[in-house]
Amino acid sequence: FLGVIVHAVPALRAADDGAEMIAYLVLGITAFAIVFAINSSIHSYLVVRYAEGNKVAQSVGFYYMSNAAGRLLGTLVSGALYTYVGYEHGQSDVNKGMAACFLAGT
Repeated sequence: FLGVIVHAVPALRAADDGAEMIAYLVLGITAFAIVFAINSSIHSYLVVRYAEGNKVAQSVGFYYMSNAAGRLLGTLVSGALYTYVGYEHGQSDVNKGMAACFLAGT
């Protein structure tokens, strides 16, 4: 995603200075982190809000457990896919591995 932004925004393509490019990337990652934090807090609120009165702790626990399991499974599967697609004839092809992970995630 950041690669698409770098190619789409003329200011990033024209950035010859590495420090300028890093500043843009830090700003982009910071914006993503803020949106992610807001989204996460809304999800947590909704889990508590819609849980039955006597099962709030169970609902919250199940939510975080399933979230962690999904992240773990996603990490393992994407790593296996990256290795399977991106490694041919004793050489690694980063572009093929990343493309396969991107296509599987969309």
